Amino acid sequence: MAHFDVAGELRPHVRGQVEALAASVDTLLVCTTAQLQDSARAWLNERAVVVERANYGYDFFSYKVGLDAAGDLTAYDEVVVCNDTYVFALDSYAPVFDEMAARPCDFWGLTGAERVAPHIQSFFIAFRPWVVGSRAFTTFWEEMEPISKRRQVIRRYEVGMSRRLYEAGFVSDTYFVETPEDQRIARERMRWWAAHRSHFPRTRAEVREWRERANEPWNPARSLADRVLDNARLPYVKIDTLRYDPYNLDAKRLLELCERRFPQRFDGVREFLEETAQYYPLRDTERLLPTPLALEPLFPRVRYSDAR
Repeated sequence: MAHFDVAGELRPHVRGQVEALAASVDTLLVCTTAQLQDSARAWLNERAVVVERANYGYDFFSYKVGLDAAGDLTAYDEVVVCNDTYVFALDSYAPVFDEMAARPCDFWGLTGAERVAPHIQSFFIAFRPWVVGSRAFTTFWEEMEPISKRRQVIRRYEVGMSRRLYEAGFVSDTYFVETPEDQRIARERMRWWAAHRSHFPRTRAEVREWRERANEPWNPARSLADRVLDNARLPYVKIDTLRYDPYNLDAKRLLELCERRFPQRFDGVREFLEETAQYYPLRDTERLLPTPLALEPLFPRVRYSDAR
């Protein structure tokens, strides 16, 4: 598990994730790039093997350092890499592991995405022993170099790792399976997002670009985040979804509903977002533009809703 915190703390939702993981796996190794406070280090040492390293290379390099420290990976039924960028809504990972044990796949994640290229989202990926023992897997990590640009990390490592394994003949699966209704709502939300990411198109080229954005593959972690309220069918909410509200779908309301439905799991999340807001300014890719009201009927704003 890759970890970072600007204040060197272990926030309540991170402690909850550590405890849920520790109760579900044989060995938990936490690789942190934070300057841990003594109390946080002591708490973590009671539940995991702790590896501390300098803060560079993003989570993927923490994955590499952690895997190198773990020894013979083929000795385990599964090897999981994950990070602390999401709030896990369930009390235990056991239901997830039990469900995926029956799926005929070589590696899997909580969700997958098709933006850039089809891939398993890297905040949680599990590999079967024959995958971690493969040449494709070992060379991927051996060749890894720290990268300081987030988009390059996504393309080369998040998307690149799935591509490498697919090319080696391995098959993936995801715990969260989208329904036709999920897909309809996600597409509607993408259309709304595309409309508010651009100024009113005035040329054919601008209209074409607008339509291309509206038809881009969606990221379920963003566009279907409220599925966590449907009995945790999607069992997490990404911190960035709550922090940036990229599709402007009322993340404040989503957090309120999550606090009500999963009070223990979302304890301290609101305070964490408020305390760290100054360190995470809005990225250009998250900014929405004011759109003429006349466009609203064409691009309805589908908000987060409570569970059915």
